[in-house]
Amino acid sequence: MSSVLIFIVVLGVLIFFHELGHFLVARLFGVGVERFSLGFGPRLFGRTVGRTDYRVSAIPLGGYVKMVGEEPDAPLPPEDLPYSFTHKPVGKRALIVFAGPLFNILLALVIFTAGLFIAGLPSIRPVVRTVESDGPARQAGIQEGDLIQAIDGQKVSSWRDIEAAADESQGDPLRITVLRQDSVLEVTVQPKPATAKNLLGDTVTYNDLGIKGYAAPHAMVDGVIDGLPAAEAGLQQGDRIVAIDGQPIDAWEQMQEMVAASKGKPLVFTIQREDQVFDASIAPAEIQETDLLGIKQSVYRIGIRGAGVMIPETDRVTVRLGPLDAVGMGAGETWRIIRITGHFFVKMFQRQVGSEAIGGPIRIAQMANQQAQEGLLALLYFIAIISVNLAVINLLPVPVLDGGHLLFFAIEAVKGKPVSVRTRETAQQVGMFLLLLLMVFVFYNDIVITWFR
Repeated sequence: MSSVLIFIVVLGVLIFFHELGHFLVARLFGVGVERFSLGFGPRLFGRTVGRTDYRVSAIPLGGYVKMVGEEPDAPLPPEDLPYSFTHKPVGKRALIVFAGPLFNILLALVIFTAGLFIAGLPSIRPVVRTVESDGPARQAGIQEGDLIQAIDGQKVSSWRDIEAAADESQGDPLRITVLRQDSVLEVTVQPKPATAKNLLGDTVTYNDLGIKGYAAPHAMVDGVIDGLPAAEAGLQQGDRIVAIDGQPIDAWEQMQEMVAASKGKPLVFTIQREDQVFDASIAPAEIQETDLLGIKQSVYRIGIRGAGVMIPETDRVTVRLGPLDAVGMGAGETWRIIRITGHFFVKMFQRQVGSEAIGGPIRIAQMANQQAQEGLLALLYFIAIISVNLAVINLLPVPVLDGGHLLFFAIEAVKGKPVSVRTRETAQQVGMFLLLLLMVFVFYNDIVITWFR
């Protein structure tokens, strides 16, 4: 299936559900619908049922629902007054408009829930692969290779159960049952509070046991980036960093934290290369990195790549969820995507997001094609994420978007009378101009990133 066809299918699904929300709530409140269109421009084909023309139009970059009496100043036959959108109470009009974004969010919820219920949750066996040297688990006597069978008497079937038990412990000691070779042991572990940055950049506190279900990667050099300090110091692929300023280094993460904390101060790296051990003084460089949200931040790096976390297939398991658990986790995932999308727009308005992070139809088509190659489930998850993005964008208080209409309705509810037609027309023209500018920009951005980078 070509990228263009996949893009049309993805966009068609998103638009259909968005407009379906407007349509169903409008009909619920007795508003007549004259046209339900997927796409803009000339009508390609369709069918008229009752007074509604259900059509597919030529330009597949949107859609709309045209309701009776939608234009406040347009002449309206007396017999159509009961079916007029404009003549409905402001609360009902607001719900009709809000239903579009709401249905996009519901689509994401359904996809996430169905995916979790059908495919399950990927996880790993509850085998301890890493024990932190100064962590509570080490102090309690847990060793690498221990199989965790139960926590506080509750059976453990995957690493997710361990993380959940730690989160729910509120810092209270946990009674952990482990299988070590042929012996069953019971130890008490006192979780300790720890902090980390989540995807939104917020600092979160969690209860840490000091164990991991995967082998922490050593500070091995898997690649060297030209032009950065490590390349200038002569580091090579296959080198292992065993110490920094005389402090032993066990893991990649430990090395990365020391480099980040250096603030550019030169560090003495002890390098093991096959049977040779030598020192190299390297001053980390301050560079600009872009995170998953497109937010730029200054960090200190020496310019090496690690091999990453390797999880053997024998350790991978799939956790099956019941319907209620799937709905709960699907709702949680939907809310997480809403927060991430909202956070992105806040950072964009604060000018903390580079313009290259903003994409349009060409970028979406490329990404949809990539996800389709990964399989149907990956494509559906991509549709869910884009659906949430579409909902959030439409709720922005910009004229011509649903959020702009909701803003006018809120003003009407406070003032007790609608915003004047002239004010709305002017706002719509400004909003349309801004939207056209945005469309030109994202097309330009897509073309530059796609063909010239």
